[in-house]
Amino acid sequence: MTGIGNIRFGGMASGLDTESIVKQLMQVQRMKVDRYTKQKQLLEWKREDYRDINTKLLTLRNTVFDLQLESSFMGKKVTSSDESILKATAKNTAVEGRFEIVVKQLASGVTKESNYSKDAGIADNKLVHAGTFKLNGVKITLSAGESVAQIAAKINAVSSDTKVKATYDADKNMFYLMTTNTGSEAKITITDSQFSDVSFLQNFTSASGKNAVITFNGGSDIEFASNQFTFNNINFDLKKADPNTTVTVSVDPDIDGIVDKIKSFVETYNAVMEKMGTKLSEKRYRDFEPLTDEQREAMKESDIEKWEEKARSGLLTGDSLLSGLYSNIRIAASSAIEGEGKYRTLSSIGITTLSWYDQGKLYIDEDKLRTALTEDLDGVIKLFTATKDADGSDGIATRLYSTVNSGMKSITDKAGSSSSLVDQSYLGKEIDEIDDRIEQMEDYLIRVEERYWAQFTALESAMQQLQSQSNYLTSLLSSSSK
Repeated sequence: MTGIGNIRFGGMASGLDTESIVKQLMQVQRMKVDRYTKQKQLLEWKREDYRDINTKLLTLRNTVFDLQLESSFMGKKVTSSDESILKATAKNTAVEGRFEIVVKQLASGVTKESNYSKDAGIADNKLVHAGTFKLNGVKITLSAGESVAQIAAKINAVSSDTKVKATYDADKNMFYLMTTNTGSEAKITITDSQFSDVSFLQNFTSASGKNAVITFNGGSDIEFASNQFTFNNINFDLKKADPNTTVTVSVDPDIDGIVDKIKSFVETYNAVMEKMGTKLSEKRYRDFEPLTDEQREAMKESDIEKWEEKARSGLLTGDSLLSGLYSNIRIAASSAIEGEGKYRTLSSIGITTLSWYDQGKLYIDEDKLRTALTEDLDGVIKLFTATKDADGSDGIATRLYSTVNSGMKSITDKAGSSSSLVDQSYLGKEIDEIDDRIEQMEDYLIRVEERYWAQFTALESAMQQLQSQSNYLTSLLSSSSK
């Protein structure tokens, strides 16, 4: 809140618009602060540009990290000759080949039902007497007067131990118990029942489920407790039993999956190269400086956007750090790996550049890529994943990961990270220094403004004294002339 002591009145003796004069004088002085503010804004924009590039580099690094791993190329594609009988997928370790499967029996659980409307121990859908019973060895206590719904709820409360759940149909007065698992180990067994008059519990004596039964490549019967199981690193999902039909399951390299991963790498790589190439060649508009707050207030939002688009353009044009990283990434992607073999460059598997001015973008000849993957998958894997420890050479993905990782660290040293609470980067320190200068200048401007007001106050005081003396002399002259 402004105190009465801070209120200033100017021009009362001189007639000058002191406040307006001081304001204009301070505008001239504030230009010194504006210079620092504009410098800070340029540095902040530059830092944002660096960090934006680092974000794209992170995506590229994650992509090439996956391509360093042989497992990324070892995916298997599985087809079933009759998916109405069984479906299948495979782990990377599955053996490629053709396998004949006969599904003789599906795995099943147990479902038991009973009509409780005819039950002597149930009246008006409520239990007549209290008691206990054991379901698959787990003791359950029921109280007199509990409803069928409450009975089902108590059974379901221990289903994790019994592997049995209960439900009922109030319209048909049917009570059901069903196992949550399948196979011969799935059981519904009620023992030690104190409810001799509750016939619907007595109907649930002892019952077991069935295992799934298949033959594999004409061998003997193999049993599984579930219709979903893994055998020979193949994941099976049985749909129906048909002892008279042989289903052929084919396990092959997942060429489509590998192509998709390489396409994703190329798209990510191109996005990074386009971003860096654009920033390195962007035009710099030096006549468009960052706007001051006063200038922004006088402009439309759309005009501000257009102005600032030009003002922040070209901040990384010819930047040595970015230019070096741009070149290193291109070299890492385009150079041949050491050693022998048909596939030693990206171009040998159909991934090429079109022209020197195309920002280093890669283009895929998918037919050539698929041919390479089909003819020599191991050779393509080596092209991407080879390491110096293995044969003295780096694969494309291996050296790209190293190059990008090093470049990201250099950019972080230069511009910091948005996730860091304290920015100790080179640009961060520069911005902090400018903040200190701005703070010092703001203190200086306060002192300057106070000095201006003191000078004008002194002027007003002097003018007032002169006016008083003039009035006194005029009065004396008037008196003497009488």
